[in-house]
Amino acid sequence: MSESVGSSMWILDILGIDAPSTLEIIFLSCAIFGAGFFIVMMTMMLLGGIVGGAIDTVFDADVTLDTDLSFELFTLQGISAAIMMFGLVGMYAIKSTQTEVLAVFAGGIAAIGSLYAMKVMMQGIYNLQTDGTMHTSDAVGSRGSVYSRIKPGETGEVQVPVHGGLRTLSARAKDKTALIQSGTFIKVIDSIGSILIVEELGEIEEE
Repeated sequence: MSESVGSSMWILDILGIDAPSTLEIIFLSCAIFGAGFFIVMMTMMLLGGIVGGAIDTVFDADVTLDTDLSFELFTLQGISAAIMMFGLVGMYAIKSTQTEVLAVFAGGIAAIGSLYAMKVMMQGIYNLQTDGTMHTSDAVGSRGSVYSRIKPGETGEVQVPVHGGLRTLSARAKDKTALIQSGTFIKVIDSIGSILIVEELGEIEEE
């Protein structure tokens, strides 16, 4: 706690703010740490394919950090954005009006708006990725690789080229007893609803 306060005081000195109140320090701390966490979350989303695959392979865990998961975890990203905006808007309001109550109110409104804006943004990204113009049946016959391993009788994820773009889609193995590890090359042989049915390329070649 003392370190965060010291950090805030150092930045306040740079901004030319003398004798900051406790509320000003809170606003600045929210802006700094909210922004930092927000950047981390967005970086995880953008690098989801790399990070998710590494975790799945090294730690033997089924974790994906693509835009689908980011949409599911929009609450975390929304909270980080809300904390950041609460701090920024609150700091601006208290410097402009010198009224703490108004600053807290303005920061709260900004935080709520950020939560909603983040939800809308993540929904838009998710809808773009799962555009209705692309049907899972279009992936039948495509060859790709396993993105998140497919356990026996369970659903994993594969990356296959569809309409000239690489898509990450849910998939199950044709052989319900098969375990297909991340990075394994596969071929899509069928689709059921939004789930692809795949086989390892080695199994297909043997047939």
